[in-house]
Amino acid sequence: RLKNKGSQRHRRGPKRPKYQAPQPEHPDTPRDIPKAVIHANHLEGHNAALRRRNSAFRRRTNTYAKNADALQRTLDVHLLQHNFIRPHWTTGEVPAVRLGIMATPLRLEAILMMPKAA
Repeated sequence: RLKNKGSQRHRRGPKRPKYQAPQPEHPDTPRDIPKAVIHANHLEGHNAALRRRNSAFRRRTNTYAKNADALQRTLDVHLLQHNFIRPHWTTGEVPAVRLGIMATPLRLEAILMMPKAA
């Protein structure tokens, strides 16, 4: 809770409450969003996250990371996290569970303990 600062003796009228509850900055997002208000900001955020995670592949000094296998490995980890671990910001469900591919979301520990496919 936020405290109102300053003395209130110079004010006339009823006193303000000592503590004021904070107000939310943005209203809640509805689940049924009309197509007219859909924008690409979330997609741009996703693309920016991919660029950040794979920025080592664009640098000249990191010669150990400049092969297709290492890039594919980082993309696979990102897609696993996005589709099977992390819940969606609007629905609150993991996309794979929402689509019926899996019954429950995966845990990161379970993915890290999986044997490597041949």
